Amino acid sequence: MKYIFSVIISCFFAFSLLGQGIDARCTQNGQSACIDWDRRVVIAKGIGAPSSKATNPATKRASAVRAARLDASRNLLEMLQGINLSGSTTMRDAMIESDLVRSEVRGKVNGLRSLGNPRYFADGTVEVMMEARMQQTIPQELVERLTKDQAQSMQQTTISIQPPQEVRKQAQEPETQTSPSKPENQIYSGLVLDASGVELQPAIYPTVLDEDGKEVYGSGYADREFSIKFGLAGYVKTLEQAERNDRVMGNPLVIKVLKTSGKRNVDIVISNEDAQRLRKIAKAQTFLREARVVIALE
Repeated sequence: MKYIFSVIISCFFAFSLLGQGIDARCTQNGQSACIDWDRRVVIAKGIGAPSSKATNPATKRASAVRAARLDASRNLLEMLQGINLSGSTTMRDAMIESDLVRSEVRGKVNGLRSLGNPRYFADGTVEVMMEARMQQTIPQELVERLTKDQAQSMQQTTISIQPPQEVRKQAQEPETQTSPSKPENQIYSGLVLDASGVELQPAIYPTVLDEDGKEVYGSGYADREFSIKFGLAGYVKTLEQAERNDRVMGNPLVIKVLKTSGKRNVDIVISNEDAQRLRKIAKAQTFLREARVVIALE
């Protein structure tokens, strides 16, 4: 009876914290887990009660910590399964399609890292916070397959991007044909997409389209090493945070998002005018190839 009462108390405590959020840095929230899409980290909370078989305070506390860690692992796995890999695929889809992906993801989740110290409560329950980086939990084979598939899907719309040394050379040379005050003649440190007012969902591999449905940016535009290590884009809450983000900080090009595309609200649509301007700029600059893209959600 005492054990049942402690479980009820722990459940009540867990529900009372739902409105407070797991972590203020998160841009996507679940009931007991959340995702910081800027740092590409999944954070989960776990609540555990002591085992009824524990006979002394030390073993009760240890059993409660184990239970809390298991609970956090389950919550993190549930959050991870809901991640949008692209506009058409979620992690859950990939795990259903492949036994190898499913077993590898579950194996990696079991090795997640503790975040801070456990919190102990008078009724014997314990709360733990744990986190896992997407780069560590998402199988490398799956990332490479998605990168390859995305690149193949836009072969006919590939843009020409000059290497960094060419951009630096152009920045040092004076403009002779056009005015440097024009946006396309400035040197940009990255791209900020302002999605405020748009119901946009984060994804590992989002695609930016023009109003005619033609691709403007995706994994085929970014260097493979950059896209695997950092993802195609970072997601933050506000435009101010986006413009100050290390990924694009300096002189980012800011473009307003018109709407989303697809049933998952992952892919981004910008105006044809902005798309034309971005394509022109990207021919001479490297921020797209280096995946220096941040999306402001609110």
